[in-house]
Amino acid sequence: MAKAQLKMYWLPGTPIQEDPLPQGYSFSNYAEEADKQAWTDCCRQGLVPDEESAETAFGSAILSREEIVPERDVFFLDYNGEHIGTVTAFVLGDSGAGDIHMVSIRSDFRGKGLGKYLNQKALSVLAARGVPYAVLTTDEWRKAAVKSYLSAGLLPVEYAQGMQDRWEAVLEEYGIDEVQMLYEDASPYRKITRKGLSRKVRIGVVGGGRGQSMMDFCERFGNAELVAICDNYPPILERARKKYGEQNITYYDNFEDFLRHDMDAVVLANFANAHAPLAIRCMEAGKAVLSEVLPVQTMAEAVALVETVERTGMVYAYAENYCYMPAPRKIRELYLEGKLGKFEYGEGEYMHNCEPDWDNLTFADPNHWRNTMSAFYYCTHSLGPVLHITGLRPVKVSGFEAPFNERMYRMGAKAGPFGVEMVTLENGAIVKSVHGVGPSKNSVWYTIYGSKGRAESAREDDKDKDGVRTLYTNLDEFEGENKNRPTLVDTTNSVSDLFDGSGHGGADDYMMYHFIEKLRGNRNAETVDVYEALDMYLPGHFAYRSAMQGNIPLDIPDLRDPAQRDKWRNDHTCTDPAAGDDFIPSYSKGNPDIPQQVYDRLKKSLEEKHPW
Repeated sequence: MAKAQLKMYWLPGTPIQEDPLPQGYSFSNYAEEADKQAWTDCCRQGLVPDEESAETAFGSAILSREEIVPERDVFFLDYNGEHIGTVTAFVLGDSGAGDIHMVSIRSDFRGKGLGKYLNQKALSVLAARGVPYAVLTTDEWRKAAVKSYLSAGLLPVEYAQGMQDRWEAVLEEYGIDEVQMLYEDASPYRKITRKGLSRKVRIGVVGGGRGQSMMDFCERFGNAELVAICDNYPPILERARKKYGEQNITYYDNFEDFLRHDMDAVVLANFANAHAPLAIRCMEAGKAVLSEVLPVQTMAEAVALVETVERTGMVYAYAENYCYMPAPRKIRELYLEGKLGKFEYGEGEYMHNCEPDWDNLTFADPNHWRNTMSAFYYCTHSLGPVLHITGLRPVKVSGFEAPFNERMYRMGAKAGPFGVEMVTLENGAIVKSVHGVGPSKNSVWYTIYGSKGRAESAREDDKDKDGVRTLYTNLDEFEGENKNRPTLVDTTNSVSDLFDGSGHGGADDYMMYHFIEKLRGNRNAETVDVYEALDMYLPGHFAYRSAMQGNIPLDIPDLRDPAQRDKWRNDHTCTDPAAGDDFIPSYSKGNPDIPQQVYDRLKKSLEEKHPW
């Protein structure tokens, strides 16, 4: 997919400079068939490929737009009666906004500063027509044109991923300190500065293992700065020190000292059963939070987390990176555009055979959270993308747990190999979510059924299509059309070349990008807030309770509602052995007996891998 163009708006009330034309120059309108060739000559080497004929080029750029009347809307800048530049100024039918279209000077007249006269002509015409704003699109490489648009009072627009960073680089090149940026609806976003003056978001990371992906983002991109790393395991902290160096980064082996560091936000990549307490501490200390999976492990933590976000007003984002993988992010785009119609059914799978690396993941500790979690605990990789695509809230769930097997025994994991949630959403639609760490083979896969068709990712074993990076659709133009249109859909976008090389099919970088944009005040940032995070987690929490009660359906509370919170405020029930009287078994039929010899064997395997 081509890189999204820069977009700029002119707002009514912005002064239009009306410089007198130099001697010999004048304006004229499109008038006759012969003007097509002159128009193409003006637009070549930039807007129109050389090989296109005048008729084809004029037809695709001008005549194909039903709002354009060439004799009224196409203007030429003439020199001694010869067309040497062109601009088209017309009114968009859907919004009533003005459009400044196909601005170009003939190559032998470029470099003379003539573009400003075309801009002034178009703006004067559109202002006289009373448009609410005027829009144009362009590319960074058209340097003289971009500079002339800025000089004419047009403002950058935040409308696609990466726009602010691209504009900051443009301002840096032109030595422009700051300029107002707008949203696509023409409302103000913020004043942006040139790249050299732009303040970076200062990031601290807890967890030097999983946190590497977020640290790498800060090192690669100019909008964030890695300032602190915390890990209580010396080999991991030392590894980070060697990779990222000492300059401008402070290393901590304890959270208390880390929390006092001067930073804007904290990425929590520590153990999954310990995210909520640290998230609460960070927000109370005035620091935004990006929390890795999972958000909480008890209902009491869920209530406390929600109320901390509400009380402090700090940004909380949930790092459910599978929402940003190529197929799910494209399905969400199609769904929001209405291409799938109303959501009716969906499935999400995150089946991961972790046996080969389980010793490394658990440190061969019998009480490690991965060994004591239920089969339903890690549900947000399978369910989360479906909920994020639809924006619908889960209201009821039934849970089913696969039987404990030899694989889980060899791993030392005290639960079923996977769980299944059957979830009812607020509109009555149904979602099947299946996930676990102990199936025999891997599978990451999503499918969405709407009233106008289906969208689904490729399967794990389809190596030619690269699994969840690939998307198929079969969509109707309207409900009830019932046509068969299987289509392989491009899942790339304007920033794929930057992000898709990162972890989880580019999802890690997309997730960090949106978190940083949220902290910069960008309302277009696509983050998962605390309420959506709990919508993703609670179905698994209650699915396990359902499985323990014979798979009965259970209601899922909505913690957006303060009235529902008191019932759960003191509920500390969980499978963590440290829970004391609130402890419940990790397996719905009672914890299996796994002897110490299993963990001794895993410990030996771990030592052979990492002889630290």
